[in-house]
Amino acid sequence: MEERTYWEHSDFSTAYQMGPQKHRLYILDKLKELGVITLLDVGCGTGPIYDLIVNPPGEEGRWDNIHKYKGTDYSWRMVETAKQLFPYGNFEVQDARQMKEADNSWDCVLLMHCLDHLDNYQAAIAEAVRVSRKYIAIILWRGFVNEGTNLNPKNMYGKKEGEDPWEDTFLQEYSREALIKEFDKHNLTDVDIAEGEEVSDPGKYNFIWLLKK
Repeated sequence: MEERTYWEHSDFSTAYQMGPQKHRLYILDKLKELGVITLLDVGCGTGPIYDLIVNPPGEEGRWDNIHKYKGTDYSWRMVETAKQLFPYGNFEVQDARQMKEADNSWDCVLLMHCLDHLDNYQAAIAEAVRVSRKYIAIILWRGFVNEGTNLNPKNMYGKKEGEDPWEDTFLQEYSREALIKEFDKHNLTDVDIAEGEEVSDPGKYNFIWLLKK
């Protein structure tokens, strides 16, 4: 099949960035506290959130509030790998900017490290609002820039000099003000804001933003 993004590359045919990272544990605990029962995991990758739900660290049934889960990803290879790792899970190829889900069909829509890689984040936020019944959880990988929106079109991600960039692989950082402006368009209100662990670049942190319709 076509390798249209970095994540179609053969290096990602196995589990990718799995494990109980701080931001994942935090958001799952918060969703349990809020009584979230159904979760749409947009940009699910190879299934780290699902893995934590079915194989939680610590006490058994830590996130047994999640009775219905679906993971979606733009990368067919990520979805294929998730299905291989978790044959009883529900995973599907979808575009965050044009979802197949019905209106108001999920308690929470989680966009974890998803907006970071899109060229049209406005459409993804609008779709999350449409599909969500109650909450939208956004986790940004590298936090914020000071002003504006910094889109690096068609990021090379390991491509050699002179090669064509990936068709649809971006790396974007946002200003807090740009996102608030977009949230205000949809009348979203803050439920919780938190900082996760530091990423590979010093001074850059996972940022967790939980909103309510």
